[in-house]
Amino acid sequence: MEPVRIGIVGLGRMGRFHLASLDGSNAVEVVAVAEPSAASLEAAAADLGDATVYSTPDEAFAHDGLEGVLIASPTPTHPDLVRRAVGAHLHVLCEKPLSLDPDESMQLDALRGDRILQVGFWRRFSPPWQVAQRAVVGDRRIGRPLMVRLSQWDADPPPPQFCDPAVSGGLAIDCGVHEYDLAEWFTGEQVEVVRAWNLPIVDDAIAAAGDVDNLVATLHLTNDVVATVDLSRNSRYEDDVRTEVLGSDGAVFIDLLPEGRARIGDSSGMHDLSGSHAADATKAGVIGQMEAFAAAVRKGGADVPGATESARATEIGIAVQEAARKGEPVTL
Repeated sequence: MEPVRIGIVGLGRMGRFHLASLDGSNAVEVVAVAEPSAASLEAAAADLGDATVYSTPDEAFAHDGLEGVLIASPTPTHPDLVRRAVGAHLHVLCEKPLSLDPDESMQLDALRGDRILQVGFWRRFSPPWQVAQRAVVGDRRIGRPLMVRLSQWDADPPPPQFCDPAVSGGLAIDCGVHEYDLAEWFTGEQVEVVRAWNLPIVDDAIAAAGDVDNLVATLHLTNDVVATVDLSRNSRYEDDVRTEVLGSDGAVFIDLLPEGRARIGDSSGMHDLSGSHAADATKAGVIGQMEAFAAAVRKGGADVPGATESARATEIGIAVQEAARKGEPVTL
């Protein structure tokens, strides 16, 4: 399959991570980047290769032969950039979420026409989660899912200005959308009622920005499935992600550290799931989602998460924030 010629908008932390991860990719060729910051460009210099550098997104969108774009700019800029990109007849892979407003995400979907509009839920494409989800949902190896535990603990908080919910959505959305998406993806059920608790503040600068740095939520899904979600910005060791699914006939366990892997426990004991190992599961997920994006572009629309999944996860995140603030359950 001929590589898809893409541009990258935004070379902040995630944009640079995408750029470095895609070096040597057979699925895409990064031919253009848009980044006005000289410091960000300098930080990414070793990975820019032959890509043409532009100071504005519109200049990059007009790059000769460009087919698609990865949007890795700050969250509030996503909706406008998606509109401009699809207006330039480009396929779009946008970092999560498409918008902090679920309705706006669906409006963006209505504008895309025959263009691919994919959201960056990289865990769906990382071997530990991908193989485990196939075992749970596709092969029913642990029977009927009953309970899900989802943890995302970051080592240290980002700058306080990023933690402002108006900028990132706050902890419940910025980090939580991955977990809410996984809760429904692993069970095939939908969240109906949310309860949530903000834990005592660790970093006063985050509180001053209007956010929290630790929270716990319970998600009550259809068919009596329950998921617990715990999010933190101060684990201090490394950025960590863990997922566990208990079923009627066993359980699966997914770890990011020290290396990515998934295990299954059933009546025969505990075993690694074949094909689930990834030395760097985050990088593998970023590469995997871009390969899926390229396949969707070339083959006319493969099954990739898009506006519906982004809107759904953001809607749950808003409910988590409301439940924690009110101290009472919120029904979706």
